[in-house]
Amino acid sequence: MRSQTSLTLAAALALAGATGCEPTCPDAPGIACRYAGTGRLGLGPDGLTPRETSIYWAMDMEFAPDGTPYFIDWNNHLIRRVNPDGRVETLVGDFVGDGAPDMADLVYPGAPGLEVQLNHPTDLDFDGDGNLIITAWHNHKLRVLDVQTGLVHVMCGRGPGFAGDGAGMMQVRFNQPNSIERADDGTLYILDQRNHRIRRIGPDGMVSTIAGTGMAGYGGDGGPPAEAQLRFEAGGNPEPSGGIELGPDGAIYFSDGLNHRIRRIDLVADRIDTIVGTGEPGYGGDGGLGTAAQINHARDVQFGPDGRLYFADTENHRVRAWDPTTQLVETVVGTGAAGAGEEGQPATEVALDRPMGIAFGPDGALYVADTLNSRYLRIPR
Repeated sequence: MRSQTSLTLAAALALAGATGCEPTCPDAPGIACRYAGTGRLGLGPDGLTPRETSIYWAMDMEFAPDGTPYFIDWNNHLIRRVNPDGRVETLVGDFVGDGAPDMADLVYPGAPGLEVQLNHPTDLDFDGDGNLIITAWHNHKLRVLDVQTGLVHVMCGRGPGFAGDGAGMMQVRFNQPNSIERADDGTLYILDQRNHRIRRIGPDGMVSTIAGTGMAGYGGDGGPPAEAQLRFEAGGNPEPSGGIELGPDGAIYFSDGLNHRIRRIDLVADRIDTIVGTGEPGYGGDGGLGTAAQINHARDVQFGPDGRLYFADTENHRVRAWDPTTQLVETVVGTGAAGAGEEGQPATEVALDRPMGIAFGPDGALYVADTLNSRYLRIPR
């Protein structure tokens, strides 16, 4: 989440109407409060506040340039938004599927969002015009929501596969793309999960692989990223695996899921290195160097306003942070025990259950997708 924009009045109202500053959950630095979701599985109707709206597993949040919050209701296959009145509205999705019944979403300008079916979207970002890019994971596509018209069209991708390198993006084929990051010049970086690659779509629409040979494995640190091996969940029906972020230094940072590492791609030097993780799944190393720390299938990665790289250490039921200056790692949310901790406590005293997503709001607060607890938590700085 790179956009640390100022809150507009509309965004401030949306956040104020959703943070739920009840006496039992003070809006105070370091205190975890439930932002969205009731904590119980369900499909809450539109028109309620986020805290009153039941969701079915949390996955990712993103904030529009004006500060408006958008979030994924993952197992309900929906993209939802918190409007300026503090009420939830569904923008994309109807039932599990792939697109509009008449396939109108395959061509621009697309089909109404509520007629476009999704199958487990995993990541969100905004383009230069303020439109929402949706990583349609199980659909093997990137979709775009025009937030002004409500229409959705397929940007690229069709069925699963691997194709398009050296060609234009209309020829690209993904195999469960899990995470996307957009650079200021319009370049897109995509973590192509079951192809075990990081791919790039340039401003000219040309496609290339920047990391990964396509063979699952581990190797290549200290050398060219295109010769390195990455390993994400594959098989017949994998879970989402990996996450990607463009750093303030222009490098690509990503969680190499089943290699239990966070790795960095220096695009100028054409070099890949591990910055967090020993490669052995587990938990350890808080207070020490990232390369000596153990992590367990980290997913989303995001730079915070303090310059640290935060990551969802999913199977350790924690969110942790790595400081690029000191190289040190620490836990910032979670106890390490799977559970549904009560809100209103310091973030490190609140139990999580397999958190998969993180984001930073325009006010600098950390938002955590506490996935199996079907809630989003907010921790002010």
